[in-house]
Amino acid sequence: MPKTNKKMPRKRSPLMTAAKAAMLVMTAIWSLFMTSLAGAGLIHNRASYGAEIERTGVLFLVSAGLLTAGAVLCLFRKTLPNVLSLIFSVIGLTLCMVMLYRIARHADLAGWSDKYTMEPISGMYKRRLLPVILPAGLTLVIAAVQIFSYEAAEERRERRRRREEKKNAPAPPIV
Repeated sequence: MPKTNKKMPRKRSPLMTAAKAAMLVMTAIWSLFMTSLAGAGLIHNRASYGAEIERTGVLFLVSAGLLTAGAVLCLFRKTLPNVLSLIFSVIGLTLCMVMLYRIARHADLAGWSDKYTMEPISGMYKRRLLPVILPAGLTLVIAAVQIFSYEAAEERRERRRRREEKKNAPAPPIV
């Protein structure tokens, strides 16, 4: 039977589709909006907080951008976007958690509290920003599954085979 060069259609996994949909919703809520709003609030009130807290707000915005970019990039099945997704998500999550630690520590040391309930503001920041771990973790899992999937491995083997064929092809005639 002659070998055909037609690609087989890729199967779409309902579980992977559901995971991607859940990851996008959680990313929109926590990674994008909550983190961006925390950063924007710190920047907006920079006159009363100072330059250090303003930098923390800017870095919250950067982490929100990285986490969102990582989530969007893992929607694709190609290897490069998934590798970038892993990198962006790890850097964004790390940056967000470091900034959360810094702002919570500063809030505790400065005695910031809710004026009605007298609850420490650091608790509010933690409640709103710690759930960022869920969509970032889901992004990492989805990207890793797609990088190490059978289809991706076959695609890499095929590209390698084509490169070898091209490299070992006979030279064109001179005359």
